[in-house]
Amino acid sequence: MEVNRLKTMVGSMDGMGPAEALHAVAELQKEVGRTEAALVRRARQAGLSWEAVAACLGVSKQAVHKKYGKQ
Repeated sequence: MEVNRLKTMVGSMDGMGPAEALHAVAELQKEVGRTEAALVRRARQAGLSWEAVAACLGVSKQAVHKKYGKQ
């Protein structure tokens, strides 16, 4: 599952130097974006409305539809 992969990435940051940790954060941000997109697709395929997806993400329905509506 995507969440477990993210947890592993965060856990691997322990003991890193500042530059290495910043690089890891940048990679983590990319992975979070990919994971969010996949989960939004899964939610929509499962029948969740844009309003429900937006509520889960803590954003407006318009914001989530603008970001993911054409994918």
